Amino acid sequence: MKKVNKWLALGLAGLMAAGGLAGCGTDKGTPAGTSNTSASSAKDAGETVPLKWYLAGSGPQADVETVQKAVNEYLLNTYDMNIDLQIIATDYANYPQKMQMVISSGEEYDICWTSNWNNNYYDNVNKNAFVPMDDLLKENAPELLDSMDTSIWDAVKVKGKIYGVPSQQIFPKQNYVVIVKEYADKYGLDVSKVQSLSDLEEFFKAVKKDNPDMYPFAASSNGLMGKHNVALGFESIVSVNIPGAIKIGDGDLKAINQFESDEVKEFYEMMYRWTQEGLVRKDAVTVSDNAVPDMKAGKHIAAINATYKPGVETIESANFGDKEVVFATLSEPYLATENLVSSLNAISQTSKNPEVAMKFLNLVNTDETLYNMLCFGIEGTHYTLNQDGTVKTDDAKGYNPNVDWMMGNQFNGLLREGQESDLWEKTKELNVSAVESEALGFAFDSTTVTNEIASVSAVYDQYGKALETGGVDPATVLPEFQQKLKTAGAEKIIEEMQRQLDEWKASK
Repeated sequence: MKKVNKWLALGLAGLMAAGGLAGCGTDKGTPAGTSNTSASSAKDAGETVPLKWYLAGSGPQADVETVQKAVNEYLLNTYDMNIDLQIIATDYANYPQKMQMVISSGEEYDICWTSNWNNNYYDNVNKNAFVPMDDLLKENAPELLDSMDTSIWDAVKVKGKIYGVPSQQIFPKQNYVVIVKEYADKYGLDVSKVQSLSDLEEFFKAVKKDNPDMYPFAASSNGLMGKHNVALGFESIVSVNIPGAIKIGDGDLKAINQFESDEVKEFYEMMYRWTQEGLVRKDAVTVSDNAVPDMKAGKHIAAINATYKPGVETIESANFGDKEVVFATLSEPYLATENLVSSLNAISQTSKNPEVAMKFLNLVNTDETLYNMLCFGIEGTHYTLNQDGTVKTDDAKGYNPNVDWMMGNQFNGLLREGQESDLWEKTKELNVSAVESEALGFAFDSTTVTNEIASVSAVYDQYGKALETGGVDPATVLPEFQQKLKTAGAEKIIEEMQRQLDEWKASK
């Protein structure tokens, strides 16, 4: 393994140039580097252009209409851009099914959030669900195109074309466990000595013994594998839910079926044991929203997540009802192609106004005022601005989607209350210091195995989530899962992955 050098350092140079720190003095007019000419009018003889944007998260925001109206007015007044924005938010657990219904029905919409772990980017590209953006970016979003180095754009290409705008944010994955501090202190847990999730078993048992109505470790249908794969020692090639992965540090780039690895088997066995001992809810597979409502209610005192990053303390504290929390990192920061396709926004093939959608995404990623309005709502209505320029949110105010990283360039975001003023600079430093995958930049073309990927995805939905959350006994279910994956075409997928990896490696 090697540290990030030219590949991401070049990309972060672009980020640093485009993503200046936002503060309470954000310009309310045209942002630096963006002209009214490049974000030209979306009006046609004065007509309003509807723009429908699908997002995941915690679900619909009660006062989203107020924010949409404010966005429409801001774009009209600032850029003479006449749109009618409609944000349609669905909770994480139901979002993939929702979007597949939208896409398969041919519904007209304009933009949707996509990733390698939810509403799969590669699958959707191969289904011809998204329009290629290369020309759209050049003609309608030059500022956005220039804000990231070509190396980052290359990483999200499929068959040589760009189909999604990557969110500028923390890029490397560093898996971690967050724990409510009062319980760590009470039971003498030294988080600095926690090297793996299994190290917490005795701690969880002690908490459970004194709190029989509590399930110490939070699990949900949102899946634990994607929050734990680096700690388990592998990076996925398409998605953590699709057979096909590379062992971290494997310079030979051998494609494996992660669901047949000892590490994944042991993880499933541990989760099943934990459900039997009451450390995890037996019905966790039915829980949505990353179990955050139960975490806030005090039913859980620990959770795992994919990406440790500067400022995460504020976010995780809020998830646990504003309790003080501590952390144990389970891996080193690691950068793989999958990280760069973990959050993108794509334009639909059914959009009647792809140029307008592209201009809108350009502004979302370059105009600090617009971006923060989408992230936080209206100052004084949905949030207050502290004297230090940080944002104090309030769920009761009707708009706090808390998906800043999903919408666009997070380096243009206002800081949340409690976050340090140098948060974004620290994030950029972490980006360039991460360990780099041996396969960084490789993008799998699944054209020849589209049917097999759809089949194994269905098998995963049937077995994988239940195994991850400890709801079924891996002694009997795992062999059946593995056999069903083979029948669905897992071996063909991995063979094709290996062929492309070998060609990619030989071409370097």
